[in-house]
Amino acid sequence: MAPRGPGGGTKAAGDPRPGAGMGHLAWVPLPVSFRWRVLVDPPLAGATNMARDHALALHVGEGEGVLRIYRWSSPTVSFGRNEPAKGLYRVDEGERRGFGFVRRPTGGRAVLHHLELTYAVVAPLAALGGPRAAYLRINEGLVQGIRALGVEVELARNLGRAPSPGAGPCFQQPAEGEVVVGGRKLVGSAQVRLGRNLLQHGSLLLDGDQSPLEALRVVPAPSGSASTSLLHLMGVLPSWDRLVAQLEEGLTRTLGGTWSRGGYRQGELATAEELEAKYSDPSWTWRL
Repeated sequence: MAPRGPGGGTKAAGDPRPGAGMGHLAWVPLPVSFRWRVLVDPPLAGATNMARDHALALHVGEGEGVLRIYRWSSPTVSFGRNEPAKGLYRVDEGERRGFGFVRRPTGGRAVLHHLELTYAVVAPLAALGGPRAAYLRINEGLVQGIRALGVEVELARNLGRAPSPGAGPCFQQPAEGEVVVGGRKLVGSAQVRLGRNLLQHGSLLLDGDQSPLEALRVVPAPSGSASTSLLHLMGVLPSWDRLVAQLEEGLTRTLGGTWSRGGYRQGELATAEELEAKYSDPSWTWRL
C-alpha cells in the first residue's frame, strides 16, 4: 500500500530493510500486517491521561499497537510507580501554584508535565522484542521524528546503570537510551509490562524546564536539571500538527507495520473511566 501523509489514510513503513534509518540499531521492522492505530487527544487531567494509557494497554490485541499523543490540561507532577514521594514534596506549595499530582502505572521518576508533547506506545511485548529492545526502538523512532524538525538528537550511551526510583526527578540526569542533545535530556520515558503487553510513555519538553519541580521538594536533589527544550533548541516551536506528524512518521519508519489515524474502540474508554478512580485517589498517588 502506498504511503500517505500522517494526517489521514493508511500508510506502511517506507523502507522494509532490516534496520533502515536506524544506523546501529539493526532489526527487522514489523510486517505490514501489523496494524498501528494513532490517537491524538485534547489536553486532559493527569488521572485521565494515566487511566487512558493503562486502559489501552489492557485492551490491545495480537498483531496491533497504539500510538497515543496528548497534552495535560493543567501543570501536573507525575511520580513513577515505585518512586518514593510521600513526605518528599510540598503538596500545599504545589496546590498554591496550581499543580496537580498523579502516580503513573510505569516506573521512572518525577516529571512536571506542562509545556510538552506526551506520547504513549502500546503493543504486545513479544512484537517489540522485549522491554530493552522496545525501549531502544521506540526512542530511535522519536530520534528520527525530532531530527526531521532539524534538531540533532541522539540516544544517550555509556551511562552505566539507570538511576534508582528515589534518585530525584526524571530530568535531573539522562539514562541510557534516552533522547538527548549535547548530553541534556529532551525526552524522558518510562515503561511497564501489563500482562503480555507493553506500555511506554514519555515527555518531549517543548518549552520551559523542570525547575519548578525542585521548588516543591522538601530536600533539594543532589544536582540541578539536565534538561533542554525544543523551543530552546529551535528558537521557534513548530505547530502542534507538525510535531505530531513528524513523531508519527519517525515511529512509522522505525517500527514498521501499517499506520492509520483512529478513535477509541468500544470498551477502552469504559475501562479508562474505571481506572480513573484509582489514578485520582490520593492513597495511590502518595502510597510511597
